[in-house]
Amino acid sequence: MIDEKILNRAKEWLSDSFDEDTRNKIKELIDKNDENTLTDMFYKDLEFGTGGMRGIMGPGTNRMNIYTVGRASQGLANYLKDNIEDAKSRGIAIAYDSRNNSKLFAREAASVFAANGIHAYIFPELRPTPLLSYTVMHLKTAAGVVITASHNPKEYNGYKVYCSEGYQVTPPEDSRIVEYVNKVRLVKDVKRIDYEEGKSRGLIEELEEAVDRSYLDKVESFREMIESGLELKDDSAVKVVYTPLHGTGITLVPRALERIRGVEIIKEEKQSIPDGNFPTTPSPNPEEVSALSRAIELAANVKADMVIATDPDCDRMGLAVPDSEGNYIPLNGNQIGTMFSYIIAESLSKSGKMPENPTVVTTIVSTELVEKIVKDYGIDVIYTLTGFKYIGEKMYQFKQSGSRNFIFGFEESYGYLADNFVRDKDGVIASVLAVILVKYAALKYGSVVNFLEDIYRKYGMYLEFQKSFLLKGIEGAERIKSIMDKLRKNPPKTIAGSNVVLIKDYLEQKEFSANGTVSGKIEGLPKSNVLQFYTDDNVKISVRPSGTEPKIKFYFAIVKPFNRSMNDTRKEIEKKYDEVQKDIFSFCGLE
Repeated sequence: MIDEKILNRAKEWLSDSFDEDTRNKIKELIDKNDENTLTDMFYKDLEFGTGGMRGIMGPGTNRMNIYTVGRASQGLANYLKDNIEDAKSRGIAIAYDSRNNSKLFAREAASVFAANGIHAYIFPELRPTPLLSYTVMHLKTAAGVVITASHNPKEYNGYKVYCSEGYQVTPPEDSRIVEYVNKVRLVKDVKRIDYEEGKSRGLIEELEEAVDRSYLDKVESFREMIESGLELKDDSAVKVVYTPLHGTGITLVPRALERIRGVEIIKEEKQSIPDGNFPTTPSPNPEEVSALSRAIELAANVKADMVIATDPDCDRMGLAVPDSEGNYIPLNGNQIGTMFSYIIAESLSKSGKMPENPTVVTTIVSTELVEKIVKDYGIDVIYTLTGFKYIGEKMYQFKQSGSRNFIFGFEESYGYLADNFVRDKDGVIASVLAVILVKYAALKYGSVVNFLEDIYRKYGMYLEFQKSFLLKGIEGAERIKSIMDKLRKNPPKTIAGSNVVLIKDYLEQKEFSANGTVSGKIEGLPKSNVLQFYTDDNVKISVRPSGTEPKIKFYFAIVKPFNRSMNDTRKEIEKKYDEVQKDIFSFCGLE
């Protein structure tokens, strides 16, 4: 029996305010008495949270569709008009990825902004998310919007909001925008004009090629500076297999790499076709080895020096390189971030271009190995909460205060950024850095694998692992809350035979021992539902609910001294990880 409240909400979508296709789908579900589907579609409004909006596409209040996109856009428009005096004339920049309905949703957003008198600059075709960050600063718009669900499965889409300084909105601005969106009644309060009418009236402007060229020129200038400091030969031959995983990377990554002398780009043909169904991969996520399988197979056939993969909106980059036997090894995000940090620090140091108070910014769940490396170059490391928006915010704060100079930022989930003309993770810049890395490692160490081994031999082997549990619906949300409550109120005193010596609670913003004795405060970071557990044998476990998916995430970091070889040391760490993850999952009831 369908809950009466759910049924009444569903019946509201049978009115003439909604398009015919939507009405027919809702009616069919009501006629079938499909309780489970209708409940999931209507038990709540799709949350416009501090990270924007992301959800499964389809009709309903808890889905991504033109009506929930319209509501979000109206709320944002109201916020901009009330809080930024010249928001209408400065306008808003809009981009979108290759996902199903992304173009439709982007145009719907533009139509709403235009109806509110806010000039909408929109890319006529799909473009990478980092280009939107650049465009906001380049055009000095009041805000920006990207329609994307990043690396989520094909059923999803999303809506990201950027502030006028080019990074995703952060506290307290994000919460204020949420309040504005929550006040908008679906359909009734949403103003919109026809997209083509908006163009004809000059309220909607489609961006031209000049923006792309300007951005690529900045990427090229940065690349030339780093290559010069590393004393790399301009004509070093590098064969690159590239896959955009059916996404936006195809529009800019090849163009950026083609500007590098000696680089031969071989595209994975089928995955170079933008397609929101992602037909050749189970997941368009470069963090997953399976996403790189086709490109690795091609690389083996052509004997490529590297494989580069970017996710659908091209803000994340994955990299695989051959080992001594010619087998391609996918590197994880921490390994890539570590080596990028090294070559940037080395380049700036050798060239004499190291700025005053140089700083690397990373997240609390990313590897701490980077801090050991860059401190040898006199570079500081600052840690932020998970989410690249906090790295972008730090970049802006550095610029405003003049106290620090940003040189590199990264997070373990394959997001990287260098220089200052973008303020979000950038798969284009990362792809260029990957080519520089391969060239540098070949020149100095013989290979990337040898380079990484040298780092581990000097600083110790740091390995990180991640495991997520997908817990959908109302029951899933309650279970995630229950797990976090248990870990917070009754934390484990030992994990896999190791003593827990420190716990960090970013929601309570305090540090304490396993027996509850408070030992310090966490300062300089917003409150966040994250817990970290440190043991007496160099194990760190971080736990947090995902902000964009119905998941609870566990991050494991284990450090061991280098023992004879990478394989031997890796085996020691993997054995410890196996024991640790079994114990903590059992404690959480997630076996």
